[in-house]
Amino acid sequence: MAGLGQACEGCCGQMPEISYPMGRLDPKTFSFEFKNLLYAYRRKSSYLCFQVEREQHSSPVPSDWGVFENQFYHAELRFLNWFRAEKLSPYEHYDVTWFLSWSPCSTCAKKIAIFLSNHKNVRLSIFVSRIYYFWKPAFRQGLQELDHLGVQLDAMSFHDFKYCWENFVDNQGMPFRCWKKVHRNYKFVLRKLNEILR
Repeated sequence: MAGLGQACEGCCGQMPEISYPMGRLDPKTFSFEFKNLLYAYRRKSSYLCFQVEREQHSSPVPSDWGVFENQFYHAELRFLNWFRAEKLSPYEHYDVTWFLSWSPCSTCAKKIAIFLSNHKNVRLSIFVSRIYYFWKPAFRQGLQELDHLGVQLDAMSFHDFKYCWENFVDNQGMPFRCWKKVHRNYKFVLRKLNEILR
Protein backbone atom coordinates (compact mmCIF):
# COMPACT_ATOMS: atom_id res chain seq x y z
CA MET A 1 0.00 0.00 0.00
CA ALA A 2 1.99 2.92 -1.24
CA GLY A 3 1.55 6.46 0.01
CA LEU A 4 0.25 9.43 -1.93
CA GLY A 5 3.63 10.68 -3.07
CA GLN A 6 5.11 13.63 -1.22
CA ALA A 7 3.68 13.47 2.26
CA CYS A 8 0.70 15.66 3.03
CA GLU A 9 1.40 18.85 1.11
CA GLY A 10 -2.33 19.53 1.30
CA CYS A 11 -2.38 19.70 5.08
CA CYS A 12 0.24 22.34 5.73
CA GLY A 13 -0.60 25.89 6.68
CA GLN A 14 -4.01 27.56 6.83
CA MET A 15 -7.37 26.00 6.16
CA PRO A 16 -8.57 26.11 2.55
CA GLU A 17 -11.09 28.57 1.21
CA ILE A 18 -14.61 27.20 1.10
CA SER A 19 -15.10 24.82 -1.81
CA TYR A 20 -18.21 22.87 -2.63
CA PRO A 21 -18.76 19.16 -3.18
CA MET A 22 -18.45 17.80 -6.67
CA GLY A 23 -21.15 15.77 -8.38
CA ARG A 24 -21.10 12.03 -8.68
CA LEU A 25 -17.87 10.24 -9.49
CA ASP A 26 -17.09 8.85 -12.91
CA PRO A 27 -17.33 5.03 -12.75
CA LYS A 28 -13.74 4.53 -13.93
CA THR A 29 -12.45 7.03 -11.38
CA PHE A 30 -14.31 5.26 -8.58
CA SER A 31 -13.11 1.80 -9.61
CA PHE A 32 -9.49 2.97 -9.91
CA GLU A 33 -9.27 5.21 -6.85
CA PHE A 34 -11.30 3.11 -4.42
CA LYS A 35 -9.90 -0.30 -5.34
CA ASN A 36 -8.64 -1.77 -2.06
CA LEU A 37 -5.35 -3.08 -3.41
CA LEU A 38 -2.63 -4.19 -1.06
CA TYR A 39 -0.11 -2.11 -3.03
CA ALA A 40 -1.89 0.85 -4.61
CA TYR A 41 0.59 2.26 -7.09
CA ARG A 42 -0.18 5.49 -8.98
CA ARG A 43 -3.06 6.44 -6.73
CA LYS A 44 -1.96 9.89 -5.63
CA SER A 45 -5.41 11.39 -5.21
CA SER A 46 -7.75 10.90 -2.33
CA TYR A 47 -11.54 10.93 -2.53
CA LEU A 48 -14.11 11.41 0.22
CA CYS A 49 -17.75 10.43 -0.27
CA PHE A 50 -19.89 11.83 2.53
CA GLN A 51 -23.35 11.66 3.95
CA VAL A 52 -24.63 13.99 6.68
CA GLU A 53 -27.70 13.01 8.68
CA ARG A 54 -28.99 15.64 11.07
CA GLU A 55 -31.65 16.15 13.67
CA GLN A 56 -33.39 19.45 14.21
CA HIS A 57 -35.54 19.71 17.33
CA SER A 58 -35.35 15.88 17.62
CA SER A 59 -36.78 15.42 14.11
CA PRO A 60 -34.73 13.90 11.27
CA VAL A 61 -33.89 16.18 8.35
CA PRO A 62 -33.08 14.93 4.82
CA SER A 63 -29.40 14.15 4.46
CA ASP A 64 -26.73 16.02 2.57
CA TRP A 65 -24.31 14.01 0.44
CA GLY A 66 -21.51 14.58 -2.02
CA VAL A 67 -17.87 14.00 -2.91
CA PHE A 68 -14.66 15.89 -2.22
CA GLU A 69 -11.25 15.18 -3.71
CA ASN A 70 -7.75 16.45 -3.01
CA GLN A 71 -7.31 19.80 -4.73
CA PHE A 72 -4.53 21.86 -3.14
CA TYR A 73 -5.83 20.63 0.25
CA HIS A 74 -6.75 17.18 1.41
CA ALA A 75 -10.37 16.13 0.95
CA GLU A 76 -10.97 15.86 4.70
CA LEU A 77 -10.03 19.51 5.27
CA ARG A 78 -12.11 20.65 2.33
CA PHE A 79 -15.13 18.84 3.81
CA LEU A 80 -14.59 20.27 7.30
CA ASN A 81 -14.26 23.82 6.00
CA TRP A 82 -17.39 23.50 3.85
CA PHE A 83 -19.36 21.81 6.63
CA ARG A 84 -18.35 24.39 9.23
CA ALA A 85 -19.26 27.31 6.97
CA GLU A 86 -22.39 25.98 5.26
CA LYS A 87 -24.09 23.39 7.47
CA LEU A 88 -22.95 23.37 11.08
CA SER A 89 -25.31 24.72 13.73
CA PRO A 90 -24.98 24.43 17.52
CA TYR A 91 -28.69 23.62 17.69
CA GLU A 92 -28.58 20.41 15.64
CA HIS A 93 -26.96 17.00 16.02
CA TYR A 94 -25.10 15.46 13.10
CA ASP A 95 -24.16 11.93 12.10
CA VAL A 96 -21.45 12.26 9.46
CA THR A 97 -20.25 9.27 7.42
CA TRP A 98 -17.14 9.32 5.26
CA PHE A 99 -16.07 6.73 2.72
CA LEU A 100 -12.39 7.44 1.98
CA SER A 101 -10.12 6.02 -0.68
CA TRP A 102 -7.19 6.60 1.75
CA SER A 103 -7.34 6.89 5.53
CA PRO A 104 -6.53 10.36 6.94
CA CYS A 105 -2.88 11.37 7.17
CA SER A 106 -1.46 12.32 10.56
CA THR A 107 -1.98 16.08 10.10
CA CYS A 108 -5.55 15.66 8.88
CA ALA A 109 -6.26 13.33 11.80
CA LYS A 110 -5.12 16.05 14.23
CA LYS A 111 -7.33 18.65 12.57
CA ILE A 112 -10.30 16.28 12.56
CA ALA A 113 -9.68 15.62 16.26
CA ILE A 114 -9.62 19.36 17.03
CA PHE A 115 -12.82 19.86 15.05
CA LEU A 116 -14.63 17.05 16.89
CA SER A 117 -13.38 18.26 20.28
CA ASN A 118 -14.83 21.70 19.53
CA HIS A 119 -18.13 20.36 18.13
CA LYS A 120 -19.57 17.74 20.46
CA ASN A 121 -22.79 17.66 18.43
CA VAL A 122 -21.01 15.94 15.52
CA ARG A 123 -20.52 12.16 15.41
CA LEU A 124 -18.18 10.84 12.73
CA SER A 125 -17.86 7.40 11.11
CA ILE A 126 -15.00 6.73 8.70
CA PHE A 127 -14.80 3.76 6.32
CA VAL A 128 -11.50 3.46 4.46
CA SER A 129 -10.55 1.55 1.34
CA ARG A 130 -6.83 1.64 2.14
CA ILE A 131 -4.67 2.74 5.08
CA TYR A 132 -2.27 5.56 4.32
CA TYR A 133 1.33 4.75 5.43
CA PHE A 134 0.09 2.22 7.98
CA TRP A 135 3.66 1.36 9.03
CA LYS A 136 4.54 4.94 10.11
CA PRO A 137 4.05 5.73 13.83
CA ALA A 138 2.68 9.26 13.30
CA PHE A 139 -0.03 8.02 10.95
CA ARG A 140 -0.94 5.20 13.32
CA GLN A 141 -1.14 7.64 16.23
CA GLY A 142 -3.46 9.90 14.27
CA LEU A 143 -5.93 7.05 13.76
CA GLN A 144 -5.60 6.04 17.41
CA GLU A 145 -6.45 9.58 18.52
CA LEU A 146 -9.59 9.57 16.38
CA ASP A 147 -10.56 6.20 17.84
CA HIS A 148 -10.12 7.56 21.38
CA LEU A 149 -12.43 10.45 20.51
CA GLY A 150 -15.17 7.98 19.59
CA VAL A 151 -14.84 8.05 15.80
CA GLN A 152 -16.02 4.79 14.28
CA LEU A 153 -13.17 3.56 12.08
CA ASP A 154 -13.65 0.59 9.78
CA ALA A 155 -12.44 -0.91 6.52
CA MET A 156 -14.71 -0.66 3.49
CA SER A 157 -16.38 -3.99 2.76
CA PHE A 158 -18.02 -5.19 -0.44
CA HIS A 159 -21.32 -3.74 0.84
CA ASP A 160 -19.70 -0.32 1.39
CA PHE A 161 -18.24 -0.26 -2.12
CA LYS A 162 -21.65 -1.25 -3.50
CA TYR A 163 -23.34 1.48 -1.45
CA CYS A 164 -20.90 4.08 -2.79
CA TRP A 165 -21.40 2.85 -6.35
CA GLU A 166 -25.15 3.22 -6.00
CA ASN A 167 -25.12 6.60 -4.24
CA PHE A 168 -21.98 8.52 -5.24
CA VAL A 169 -21.16 7.26 -8.74
CA ASP A 170 -22.72 8.26 -12.05
CA ASN A 171 -23.28 4.58 -12.78
CA GLN A 172 -25.82 5.01 -15.62
CA GLY A 173 -27.94 2.27 -14.07
CA MET A 174 -25.17 -0.32 -14.27
CA PRO A 175 -24.91 -2.71 -11.29
CA PHE A 176 -21.78 -2.74 -9.16
CA ARG A 177 -19.22 -5.33 -10.19
CA CYS A 178 -16.42 -5.77 -7.71
CA TRP A 179 -12.80 -6.37 -8.60
CA LYS A 180 -10.80 -9.50 -7.87
CA LYS A 181 -9.73 -10.17 -4.28
CA VAL A 182 -12.01 -7.47 -2.85
CA HIS A 183 -12.94 -9.72 0.09
CA ARG A 184 -9.36 -10.86 0.79
CA ASN A 185 -8.07 -7.30 0.62
CA TYR A 186 -10.84 -6.13 2.93
CA LYS A 187 -9.70 -8.66 5.53
CA PHE A 188 -6.11 -7.42 5.18
CA VAL A 189 -7.08 -3.75 5.64
CA LEU A 190 -9.36 -4.63 8.56
CA ARG A 191 -6.61 -6.63 10.24
CA LYS A 192 -4.10 -3.78 9.87
CA LEU A 193 -6.63 -1.28 11.18
CA ASN A 194 -7.40 -3.44 14.20
CA GLU A 195 -3.69 -3.80 14.91
CA ILE A 196 -3.34 -0.02 14.88
CA LEU A 197 -6.35 0.56 17.13
CA ARG A 198 -5.55 -2.15 19.67
